[in-house]
Amino acid sequence: MYRLHNITYFISNRCLFDKVSLTFQKGDRIGLIGPNGSGKTTLLRIMTGNLTPDEGVFEWSSDTRIGYLQQESLEVTRDQTVRGLVMEAFAEANDLENQIEEITNQISDLDSYADKQYPKLLARMEALQTRYDMLDGGKRQAKAEEALKGLGFSSHELDERLHTFSGGWQMRALLAKLLLEAPDILLLDEPTNHLDIDSIDWLERYLPGYPGAIWIVSHDQMFLNRMVTHIAALDRRRLSLYTGNYDAYEKQYLQQLELQRQAYENQQKELEQAERFINRFRAKATKARQVQSKIKQLEKIERIEMPEEDSTSIDFRFPDPPRCGVKVMDIHSLNKSYDSDRDEPVHVFTQNQDIGIERGDKVALIGANGAGKSTLARIINGTEPFDGERVPGHNVIMTFFAQHLADVLTSDRTVLEEMEASAKTHEARTRIRGILGAFLFSGDDVFKKVGVLSGGERSRLALAKSLLEPANLLILDEPTNHLDIRSKNVLLCALDQYQGTVVAVSHDRYFLNGFANKVWRVGGGRLFEYPGDFSYYEWKVKQQTGSEDSDEANVAGAVGGRNPASGDSKGGNRNDEIRAKGRNVNGSGPKSREVKRAEAELRNRFSREMKPLKKRIQALEEEIDRMEREKTVIEEQLADPAFYESGDAEKVLKRHGDLERRLQRSWTSWTDVTSDLETLQERFDAALEKFLTENEC
Repeated sequence: MYRLHNITYFISNRCLFDKVSLTFQKGDRIGLIGPNGSGKTTLLRIMTGNLTPDEGVFEWSSDTRIGYLQQESLEVTRDQTVRGLVMEAFAEANDLENQIEEITNQISDLDSYADKQYPKLLARMEALQTRYDMLDGGKRQAKAEEALKGLGFSSHELDERLHTFSGGWQMRALLAKLLLEAPDILLLDEPTNHLDIDSIDWLERYLPGYPGAIWIVSHDQMFLNRMVTHIAALDRRRLSLYTGNYDAYEKQYLQQLELQRQAYENQQKELEQAERFINRFRAKATKARQVQSKIKQLEKIERIEMPEEDSTSIDFRFPDPPRCGVKVMDIHSLNKSYDSDRDEPVHVFTQNQDIGIERGDKVALIGANGAGKSTLARIINGTEPFDGERVPGHNVIMTFFAQHLADVLTSDRTVLEEMEASAKTHEARTRIRGILGAFLFSGDDVFKKVGVLSGGERSRLALAKSLLEPANLLILDEPTNHLDIRSKNVLLCALDQYQGTVVAVSHDRYFLNGFANKVWRVGGGRLFEYPGDFSYYEWKVKQQTGSEDSDEANVAGAVGGRNPASGDSKGGNRNDEIRAKGRNVNGSGPKSREVKRAEAELRNRFSREMKPLKKRIQALEEEIDRMEREKTVIEEQLADPAFYESGDAEKVLKRHGDLERRLQRSWTSWTDVTSDLETLQERFDAALEKFLTENEC
């Protein structure tokens, strides 16, 4: 049993915790949550002894071992290898092995077995060997490799120098060491920040068997739902403990708020009645005793506070996207390699794939760290060169939010100046204050220097900049970094309402599941496409049979992932989402052959009707592009006063007027045909949803 008792802590004149107390025990998995700046990391540092509370104590024995994974990078020596760091977790077994080796050498130096030291050394070695076997000392290497590979390290990286890895990979090695040390209390501060989806999955399978108590600070809602047995909510200097995972906490919290609100309202009615009685009979001598009694009662009543609603979450909507073509982006013959310090280049994409994005796609781009997610996002954005061809669709306007943008903001500018520097139009400049207010930069906050902002504030500012100009293709690379759970949910609502196209890189599975209707998995030099949301992708992965091969091609074949280069149809956004969500919600598995055949016939029938409309739209977009280019050239000529002195001016003016009329007719036709296609798509969605409902497995 462990206990925090009356912990109080001040930073300058600000009170972070005011007499917080909490009891927990071995086997408890506690998720520590709270708004940014509420003191979660500070509380963990106090528990480790790195900070001393102003008041209060920790009630656990002096030999209690505490392990702490902090957000900051650790300091490593230049000679330390990845494996060497993790092997330090077996300190006692390492020491026993050295002692056994030393005794073995002493025995070999004896002149004969008759030496009187021989039985003593043998007895000592036997005792050491027994303890060594109890600690599974012979399995140290295997355990270290299992943990490191589970967290994403490859076999050839285990003996490389740790200082050559990024801070995120160094944190992975430290996490492996802490897990193998198995301290009595394990404190994990944002453990999923530096992990990819595969490593998070491994950690979720490892932690349930952990013998000690675990505290987890995380904004990953799905991770908390799967890992914790309790939620400790830190807010307004108080710490409240709730039983269950994050979803259970939310229900309990809302119920608690409602009960507190009702209690407050009931008490206010009682207080009003008492005050009316006092005011009415204060001057009457016959009621003086009763009045005094009421006054004393009011003085003794412990006042119930009105529950405070959390108003710290961002609240915004993306601007309405400009109209664009059905085809948003095509990437042909995707190949990408990087030069490296090693002899050979690093090959990211190697399969000459063709991939496509259509209007309304909301793509979750996932994969192991280093597999090429951010590279592909930059290729789509047009800022990363590659071997192949990138073809944007008609009137596609992109906004790119990269995970590093928060780190490259201009430090000596104010928040307001940083926004103004990115506002390209008068309309955008008029929206700056409103957008900043939505991202919690109000009042004098807009005059803060960027250099003094916290990590969360810098991320919010970078995300706010992406809202200045309307766009119909959002490319988001880790947009939820440093956002708390409530703010991420608001971002999800904004993406759900957004009518444009989204490609988002993230390892936050709750976030991905909240908006995606298609999953792209990057790895093994190629991309695999899975129709449906992230839950459906996970369901498909779990259906794989045979060995757990890490090769992406084998995984895709086992779980039914589609290679966009295989020639399969790239259509099917909403209809695939209906199919995937229908399966996921109803818990149904694979369909019968007859149902598959009937579904295929339904799809083929609508596909035949859609095909000519799509061709017509593509032809119109090509025609519009051609005429707009010609119109631009003519307008450049007409802007030159000297042009009117030539004999061609009248003919060119006539051609300009003709182009404007034809453009107007083409735009009208494009709108009509697009509307017809959308109506047909809606009919297909309804027919497919009805079919799947009637044929549930």
